[in-house]
Amino acid sequence: MGDKKPCHIRRNKQKSSHRISANEFIPNYDENSPLFSLQRIQERSQYSFSALTKEDNASFSEAIYKRRNISWKELKQTSRHGLGFEKISRDAITSPIPPFITDDVAHFLAFRYSGKKPMVGYRQRDVFFVLWFDHDYTLYKH
Repeated sequence: MGDKKPCHIRRNKQKSSHRISANEFIPNYDENSPLFSLQRIQERSQYSFSALTKEDNASFSEAIYKRRNISWKELKQTSRHGLGFEKISRDAITSPIPPFITDDVAHFLAFRYSGKKPMVGYRQRDVFFVLWFDHDYTLYKH
C-alpha cells in the first residue's frame, strides 16, 4: 500500500468586517403595497371591528384586496375618496388616542373601506395599522 496523502478541501478565506457598508440595502417601503394589520384596533371603542355590519366587514375585505398590488407611492397619488388616503390631524380625532401613539405623531391616515366610510390608523414602514373604523362619521369632522 502506498502512502496516500489525505485530501483536503481548500476553503476561500472570507474577510469578515463588523463595519456597515455604505452599499448596504435600505428598502424603499413606498415601492411596496400596503400590508393591513388589525393588531392595534381599538376594540374598546365605538369604532371597533366588532361594531361593523356584515356588509361593512365584506367591504373592508374587498378594500384591502383591491389595494394588494398598488404601491404606497401610487396610493399617495390616488384620490382620497377612491383607493388613496388622506391625512387626518391628530387634533381632529374625537376618540382617545392610544397610549402607544407618541406625541410626535401629528396625523393619521384614512383609507375608505365602505363607500366613503374611513378606516383610520397609522403607517409604519409598509404596514398600515388600523386603529378605528369610522362607520358613523363621528371619529373626526368630515
